[in-house]
Amino acid sequence: MGYRNDSQKDIFIDYAKVLEAYGGENRGGRKLYWEAISHDLSMGMSIKEKVIGGSILGSDTFIRRIRDRFLPEKSREIPAVKHLRKHTTKEEIIAALCKEVGKGFDEIKKEHGIIRQIAMDLLYRVGGLKGTEIGGMMGIDYSTVSQGRKRLREKLKRDKSLAKTIKKIEMDLSF
Repeated sequence: MGYRNDSQKDIFIDYAKVLEAYGGENRGGRKLYWEAISHDLSMGMSIKEKVIGGSILGSDTFIRRIRDRFLPEKSREIPAVKHLRKHTTKEEIIAALCKEVGKGFDEIKKEHGIIRQIAMDLLYRVGGLKGTEIGGMMGIDYSTVSQGRKRLREKLKRDKSLAKTIKKIEMDLSF
């Protein structure tokens, strides 16, 4: 939202809409908006968890709309865009996994078996999350995430039905 003069505005941001609730697109509105963001951050709101593709912050619906509207097919080769197109939100991954296995995420987090390993692997591969982020979500250390994913890879070599289950979840996530 920051800019010094009108020539520095980003064309893809609707400043009037964003600032509407803060008094409009004027100095006072921008100041109130900045104060609100600063307050949220000081109260512990973690923006990092909500940023997708390194640059987009918003709801799942908003991110889908931006991705579909502003990312042409030819932009797939740009690394940051590849990252955005490639990854699915953690909420979508969790919902698909829970639906497939018939369990809630809290229940999956408490288990020490294959379903939790699948969750960790999907969040890493499909969601683009780092081991530390996954560990934080699951209440475990990042090294446990790494070990769980390694064990899953070993099981996948022997168990074709397990591979089919994971593929089914991945297919449910593709859009």
